[in-house]
Amino acid sequence: MPPFETLDLDDLHGDLTRVAGMIADRIAHIADAPVVHPASHDAIVAAIPGDLPVEGIGVDAALQEVADHVAPFATRIGHPRFLAWITTSPAPAGTIGDVLCTGLNQAPLSFKGGPAATVLEEIVLGWFHRLLGFPEGAGGTIVSGGTMANLMGLTVARHAHFPEVGTRGLCALDKTPVLYVSDQGHMSIERSAALLGLGSENVRAIPSDAACSIIPEALRERIRADRAAGFAPFCVVGQAGTVTAGAVDPLDALADICADEGLWLHVDAAYGGAALLTQHGRSLLHGIERADSVCVDPHKWFFIPLECGCTLFRDRTVQTDTFKAKAAYLGQESPHDLKNTTFILSRANRALKVWFAFRTYGTAKLARIIERNMAQARLFHDLCTESPEWQVLAPVALSIACARFVPSAMAGAPHWDEAATDRLQVALLQRLEQSGEGFLTPALVRGRAGVRLCVANHRTTDDDIRMLFDLMSRFGRELAALGPEGLHT
Repeated sequence: MPPFETLDLDDLHGDLTRVAGMIADRIAHIADAPVVHPASHDAIVAAIPGDLPVEGIGVDAALQEVADHVAPFATRIGHPRFLAWITTSPAPAGTIGDVLCTGLNQAPLSFKGGPAATVLEEIVLGWFHRLLGFPEGAGGTIVSGGTMANLMGLTVARHAHFPEVGTRGLCALDKTPVLYVSDQGHMSIERSAALLGLGSENVRAIPSDAACSIIPEALRERIRADRAAGFAPFCVVGQAGTVTAGAVDPLDALADICADEGLWLHVDAAYGGAALLTQHGRSLLHGIERADSVCVDPHKWFFIPLECGCTLFRDRTVQTDTFKAKAAYLGQESPHDLKNTTFILSRANRALKVWFAFRTYGTAKLARIIERNMAQARLFHDLCTESPEWQVLAPVALSIACARFVPSAMAGAPHWDEAATDRLQVALLQRLEQSGEGFLTPALVRGRAGVRLCVANHRTTDDDIRMLFDLMSRFGRELAALGPEGLHT
């Protein structure tokens, strides 16, 4: 008989201590290397061992391979000049919470699969209910991120208006459902419509104004036109922090329209929801408390490590009506079973890292950092406004600033048309990334390309903002001096 084997390690305590040291060392030196490693995909493929191992090499050797061939190529998302997307610098306390989550390895699909995990999720969701101003009886679920959170909200919205679809399918409907979002909406809305069988073509993109916020009257007119054409409007998606410019829709006005028309109001606050911790944010997002569902991402501006998103529901009943399902193999039902709050069955205890980070830092400290991030976006906006070399593309609502380097302002510079100037913005950002000093993304605002600076980083200083502005201005001048033709080479 072969010896009885398990997967236990001989020195788990020592192995975990070594891992903790690797993580702590990386965080301590997060700004000591390029934000994005310049290696190509082929170079990384060649570096990381990829053969399926028949016999293992042991934990010490495997950890050394991570240190030598994986960690060096990992993007430094916590770097103070990582100001791209809305994937933030994770708070170290959240990282500890994530490690604890993995170590405890709970399965809170049912109460018995994770009693403490279930209560932690109820606590964390309750915190967000109070932040939003939702009443008693509110519901919610913690998922992987904003895309899944938006899908959850729209799934419940569809069930609330067309419950027969859950049993009979879309063929039960005699009218085509349509939903509405501004032309600045996140791509997850169209993806959700496709997954729900509604069709991305039945997502109406409503025009936005100069501030990139939805125009309420245009929305109202389109709803009436769709009804007259035989469609079935059922949902409006309001934006609380658009992905490009960080704009916030007039949520109170959208709530009025939804009340008048009998529509579900879902608010995508994946990014902007954290601003509710601040006085300015509460004023800007006024009306969000009237939504039927809201998407908020703790792994964005609440500084929680990936992955963590939330969908919050004003009425828990309609949520559980949508997802409630029984399975004998799961054992006795409990009213606290989280499997009835989402269609996801196996789920991690993501609430633990939110709870741990919030308990560690407190919301007052988070609010101060969020306020500082908003001020830093305004600083970049002001620097661009004061410079003849830059053109501001949108106002700053939260902590995103979009601007455009304009070489035509340079004396003696070759003529640059709009298309060539658009290409210059991309080249400028590539030059910045290659320098290793920062990482930003491009923006397309009103058909014009620019650079997009998203400050959702607890390590970013005002000096970082000024340094990036000066560096990008220098790169812009150097590229502009090449002329539109030289840019290609």
